Amino acid sequence: MSFDASFFVALSFALVILWFLKLGLPGRVASMLDERADKIREELDQAQSLRDEAQALLKNYRQRVKKAEEESKSMIEQAKLDSEKMAEDAQIALQARLERKTRQAEDKIAQAEAQLSQEIRAVSAELAISAAGKLISENMTTETADKILNNSIQNVSSHLN
Repeated sequence: MSFDASFFVALSFALVILWFLKLGLPGRVASMLDERADKIREELDQAQSLRDEAQALLKNYRQRVKKAEEESKSMIEQAKLDSEKMAEDAQIALQARLERKTRQAEDKIAQAEAQLSQEIRAVSAELAISAAGKLISENMTTETADKILNNSIQNVSSHLN
């Protein structure tokens, strides 16, 4: 029997495989691979939980942003309503003040007109009395004075009866 090089290579290979099996190398390699797989699985689980936590935080943040936007819109709307109400109240107050000032001015004008009218009547009456007195003193005779006196007496007595 002749042995060539391939036989020795195959025999060497078989001996190395047997020696590896005897040493338990495949079990060690498998356990190392299992450990590595477990470690990778733990890291993936941890990464997944971190991702879930980040998703929850992102969702919470978006809800807060949405709520803050809604609150700010509400505050802006309320501020607009308040400012419109204040402007309306100020307009009403200004209108009432103007009307009150106008009434006061009209009352003062009416009082001034009434006082002026009384003064004019008083002055007119004084002038009329003065002019009448002057005309009477210049133009009246005793006969005319007696006639006027008698007519006046008759008028007074007819009114008294």
